[in-house]
Amino acid sequence: MHKDPFVVLGVDENATQAEVRDAYERLREEYRMQIHVEGEDGKRAAKKLSELEDAYREAMERLSAGSEIKGVYTHVAELLRAKNYDAAQSALDKVSERDAEWHYYQSAVYHGKGWTYEAKAQLEMAINMDPDNQKYKDTLERMKGHESDSFGNGGAGASSGESAGPRSYDTYENMRGRRQGATAGDCCASLICADCCCECMGGDLIRCC
Repeated sequence: MHKDPFVVLGVDENATQAEVRDAYERLREEYRMQIHVEGEDGKRAAKKLSELEDAYREAMERLSAGSEIKGVYTHVAELLRAKNYDAAQSALDKVSERDAEWHYYQSAVYHGKGWTYEAKAQLEMAINMDPDNQKYKDTLERMKGHESDSFGNGGAGASSGESAGPRSYDTYENMRGRRQGATAGDCCASLICADCCCECMGGDLIRCC
């Protein structure tokens, strides 16, 4: 049965690499002293030493991978603040482990590009993967709130020929195909969506929102 490497090492899964290394070195010395004992105690110590070596290697690999991914997300956030959405997308594409945070940043990239339907879908995926993350929930609520304000019944974006009711999110490509028919409300909605993205990344596109 596979054992959790952090349990074998006696450290928390959020431990630093230095903490993992200290625990490994301490236990290694302890087991090395015990393997010279005759009988079952010596055999048990030898088995523990073998488990320790495997646990240390696996724990360090996990921490290295996690640190690398966090570094990518930090870089993506910087690119988003600079509105370099293509570069941010390229950085995300190189991440093989697509966790909830990956989908959160993918949502932000889509927001920046104006692909509002896809942005919302990615954010919902992030929430499904990590339902206790308040950051994801707050961002989705703000997104829905901006959508309601911009596209609600009788909103500024509705023309005389449109029926009442909120409009759904749309893709950037479809919006571009209807550009000549775009209203002031459509422009406002796009700006608000972009503001959602900026605020998530620590910036602010529209100061009054």
